[in-house]
Amino acid sequence: MNEKKKKILIISVMDSWGGGEEFILRLTKNLSEYKFYIASPQNAVSQRFENEGLNVFHISSLKKFYRAEWGWSLSAVLKTLFYAKLSSLSLVRIILKNKIDLIIANGNFAAVYALPASFFTRRKFIGIQHLIHRKNSVEEKIIKLLNRRILKFIAVSKSVEENIKELIGKYSDEKILIINNGIELPPAKIQDKKSNQISIGVVGSIVRLKGIDMIINAAKEVIRSNEDIHLKIYGNTREKDSEKYLEELKFLISENSLEESVHFFSFEKDKDRLYNSFDILVSFSTVPESFSYSVLEAMSYGKIVIASDVGGPKEFLSNGVNGFLVNPLDVKALSDKLKFCVENLFSDKFSEIRNNARKTVAEKYSVENFTEGYKKLFDSIFCNLA
Repeated sequence: MNEKKKKILIISVMDSWGGGEEFILRLTKNLSEYKFYIASPQNAVSQRFENEGLNVFHISSLKKFYRAEWGWSLSAVLKTLFYAKLSSLSLVRIILKNKIDLIIANGNFAAVYALPASFFTRRKFIGIQHLIHRKNSVEEKIIKLLNRRILKFIAVSKSVEENIKELIGKYSDEKILIINNGIELPPAKIQDKKSNQISIGVVGSIVRLKGIDMIINAAKEVIRSNEDIHLKIYGNTREKDSEKYLEELKFLISENSLEESVHFFSFEKDKDRLYNSFDILVSFSTVPESFSYSVLEAMSYGKIVIASDVGGPKEFLSNGVNGFLVNPLDVKALSDKLKFCVENLFSDKFSEIRNNARKTVAEKYSVENFTEGYKKLFDSIFCNLA
């Protein structure tokens, strides 16, 4: 029976769990009509995929290199090209031996590895675009290169679609498709005031682009005015600059005598435990978020969300209706909004905002909508390949 299913290979290069990995898990778990395989380096991410019962091929040369704070180094670019060449033979073998019908590149970086494998095996491939990239960047050059062979770019939000069009220049509407990521709606939970403690949450990798230092600066006056307010930061470091940034954040906390109120936690995969541990989520990235799983997941749990008024969150947050938007990089505006939310957290108006947040997820960003979008996409691709 399984042999009759179309076979799809997903290439993943990440060494830490994030939105792209959540995408893979939701896709493979909800589309039983197809047989999925994952090509990934052997690490904690691939181990979790295996624990979920997924078919994983380990390829050590599928490596993810990170851009330095100032941009891509020549060394990182050359290493990427070297490992893309090195991994090609392994990917080609997997594709031919397992009679793969379609390749999915999970992210821009994975697409670099998918490109030669697609060429040598003559398999079509699509690229899932999770991020927003700058003009005149290495990423722009990659997207233009991919555009020559890729079957479709799948944008996770309208903001990503607009970014791809801007980077490519001349484009075909048929080549870019928006399929929003899907969020599972947990059971409704009554928000009541069991204690005086109020927790503000930050969820995501410990990287400069997340603007965690600005969140700490915005929250410090609110914390000083109320010792029952705590800031909880959930996430892991990635590369050297990420580790350096964590030390800078710890110094900032110490410098402002906030050790008793600001707490770091490693990545928490248990969604219930994570989102039930705080009352307000803050997303304040220094660059536009393409989608932001954490924002929508927090909304699905009926949390009050404050996010920058750019990118993906701007598409699904309506200020004062199902959450709050603030001007990006405006620390004073964020601080004022935090104070307002703390003061009104248990009001009837905020109860309505929580309900509206869950309603937004249920109506527009459900796993069912996500699944149906990809089912239609795959059906149309395989119909044309027949």
